[in-house]
Amino acid sequence: MIVLSAALQLIPYALVASLSPVGFAATAAVMQSGRFKALVFAIGFVAGQLLTCATLVALGAAVVPQHDAKHPRLAGLLELALGLALLAFAARLKRRPLPVRQLGGTSRTEAALERLRHLHVLTSLLAGLLLGIGGPKRLVLTILASASITAAGVASSKQGALVVWYVALATMLVWAPVAAFVLLGERAAVKLEAGQDWVKRHQRPVTLYALVIIGLFLLVEGIVTLT
Repeated sequence: MIVLSAALQLIPYALVASLSPVGFAATAAVMQSGRFKALVFAIGFVAGQLLTCATLVALGAAVVPQHDAKHPRLAGLLELALGLALLAFAARLKRRPLPVRQLGGTSRTEAALERLRHLHVLTSLLAGLLLGIGGPKRLVLTILASASITAAGVASSKQGALVVWYVALATMLVWAPVAAFVLLGERAAVKLEAGQDWVKRHQRPVTLYALVIIGLFLLVEGIVTLT
């Protein structure tokens, strides 16, 4: 039951991490360079996220002795903090004026995506690895997820299973499209391009609703945990 509860608590962190239009767009761009490079990119992305999460959990386990690791109060406080942060970010996003170039993206982003379309095998792996480690948003979410795993106070083998569970969810918008592309070829690429266009058009409302729903879920979960 403890492992199941910890796994459920990781879902909001993973979903917020997965809802990254940058990762989705990067995956679509790399797929244009062929199946093998797309597969190498996805492997690098998942490996980067796995390495980061596993390292943070290992550090947490080293700092907090196993018999003292179960801290439901800490988990509740983390959930409350992240829930409030997500709701505050959603309110800020709603008040922010709609960007003029929302559909086209910035020239810097477009240039980066263009470079991803012409990567070599090794650079595909390195690009995936760096994106998997992530920028500030993904790193913060990985830190919170790792703290939640450590606070669950389960055995090392079960911590490993929770890390794999989190990574699988947090990277699903990368490995799932690439797996479909490797198996189905251009049909999957066409579907992904259509999905990318939909994400560009609906990125703001989808992100806003996701932040509100997950933020409220975390607030309720945190209150229940603390009481």
